[in-house]
Amino acid sequence: MTFSYKVRKFTKFMQGVFAIGRWKTLKEAATFIYLCATVFLFVVGLFLFSFLSFIMGYESFVPIHEMPRDQGLVLLTIFLGMLLIDFLMGTFFVWLYDRMIMAPTENIIKEISEKTEKAAAAFPAEMRSLVEENPFIKVSTTGTWVDSIDKYITIAGNEKYYDETTGCFNRKYFQQVLSQMLKTEMLCDMNNAGTMKTYGSSEYAIFMIDIDHFKRINDEFGHQYGDVILALVGKTLRKIVANKGVVVRNGGEEFLLVVCLNYPESMESYAENVRAVFEKNVRITGQGAGKNRPVTCSIGYTPFPLLRNNPTGISVSDHVKIADQAMYLSKTCGRNTWRGIEAVRPPYSEDELQKMVESILYGEEERYIRILCP
Repeated sequence: MTFSYKVRKFTKFMQGVFAIGRWKTLKEAATFIYLCATVFLFVVGLFLFSFLSFIMGYESFVPIHEMPRDQGLVLLTIFLGMLLIDFLMGTFFVWLYDRMIMAPTENIIKEISEKTEKAAAAFPAEMRSLVEENPFIKVSTTGTWVDSIDKYITIAGNEKYYDETTGCFNRKYFQQVLSQMLKTEMLCDMNNAGTMKTYGSSEYAIFMIDIDHFKRINDEFGHQYGDVILALVGKTLRKIVANKGVVVRNGGEEFLLVVCLNYPESMESYAENVRAVFEKNVRITGQGAGKNRPVTCSIGYTPFPLLRNNPTGISVSDHVKIADQAMYLSKTCGRNTWRGIEAVRPPYSEDELQKMVESILYGEEERYIRILCP
């Protein structure tokens, strides 16, 4: 081992020693405790030596070789006594820390790790990746026992937000978890209001997707085959979104995508890609009349937040309502297509804003928004 390697190793160890409350080994905790005990006893010993020297009529701070014999014996006695006390006190506190904190914490971490593995095993791999690589969550990487507990709670807790038929998150997840994340993004976006987009900057969008003629599929082939199509749709959408966002089954044959795109990646091209990949991969297969044909979808989307100059002006649920209207507009325009919303200018009053939310056609007529199409 080279000298520089030893220095780096020692530096890393000392950083762990002074990471108070985040010690990973008993050695780091013990070193910190002994250092604190040594500094404390050094101060106490210095004060005690000065006090005794004053009582004996000697100066406190003189060279050792110039000290009288009895003052030197006092210094030696104090030094050896403090050394012994330092060892005993440090050992006691290390033992106490190990018994009361370190050992129980390690047992808790071990138990939590086992439970996390069990919870993760019962949770689909694609869903785990969304938990661990969610674009809306800044995951802590300190590696402390608190992080281990948080990870277990996140994975085990999200199991109740899982839709078994499609393998996606359910509507409860959107209402109870994702909506809160989006509100946080709204507040963060207030700081960027009016700023120009730069390469790689994040843009969020909400996509509403509805399977075309799904009722007809159920009527022709039965609800069991309809569930097969729903599972295939969920798998296809999760593959498209990957770690860029979240796929939520909004209910029935409707799916909600909350996606984080990086500028200059456009929402129009993303919507077209979703439509094309959906049509290519979701098919009714088998023998007989009416089988072996593609299943299509209608898509509507809106940027999030829609109003960059007033990010909190439209609620999360109203953004979903706007995306939903854009999706139904796709339905009326022949299906297997998409419609998107683009802000043009902010409404001049709260009433006008509400009218725009209630009807995107009114918003386009008043030139508050522009409805985009292929």
